[in-house]
Amino acid sequence: MKTSILVQYQGGGYDGCIWEWNYFFIDKQGMFHDIESSGRGAITTIEQAKELLDSDDTHYIYDITNDDSIADFSKECNPVHIAGVLKWFNDYNDPDIDFFAICSECGCKITDYDDLSLEAWHGCGGIVSTADSLICHECRLIGTCDNCSEYVGDEHIFPVYQVEIDSDLCRDNKYMYQAARAMIDDGLDRVCEYCLDNRAAEIEKEEHEDLLHQSLLTGKPDLFSDEMRWLWTNMV
Repeated sequence: MKTSILVQYQGGGYDGCIWEWNYFFIDKQGMFHDIESSGRGAITTIEQAKELLDSDDTHYIYDITNDDSIADFSKECNPVHIAGVLKWFNDYNDPDIDFFAICSECGCKITDYDDLSLEAWHGCGGIVSTADSLICHECRLIGTCDNCSEYVGDEHIFPVYQVEIDSDLCRDNKYMYQAARAMIDDGLDRVCEYCLDNRAAEIEKEEHEDLLHQSLLTGKPDLFSDEMRWLWTNMV
């Protein structure tokens, strides 16, 4: 074996699944390394590996001495599996192997497992869940809300200083402006749309409660005035 190859194959499964992707690595000396194997389809020896490579059974070979081949692996495979294989190579720690994953957001190379984050988690049958996105540390910082600390992606993050100044979100919506102002006072910089909307709703609710209390105590504003129209609208 003159080159180092990573092999993806249809291995064993788990409850509710006939098979799942498994992986093994054969180094340039021809040594077999089991990266991930499960169930009855697991390959755990070099003999089984050679039998698979000589067969027509579904499998994919990646030359890990070739950046384009590694990139193909990172683009084609499930992010959870990519992260697991990257961790394995980090632990294997061969100075001659420059294995990497590719950030789903910016496309940069991620060489350290500790610098990646798996996002967009969802169920995929039974009790199993998976992620659809693998992102680098920098992209996670950019796309994480300062208020709730959830990753939502850069396109759903709003710099509150910009929102306060000229965002369309504040046009004809004084509560959105007040929410941005309050978040600035709280020392926040970049927040998600949900947190901004939620803060605006809280401010609006507090103002309406104060107006209703004032109206009931003093008669001003009048309960049937335009200023109190929200009260009757909400009752409909």
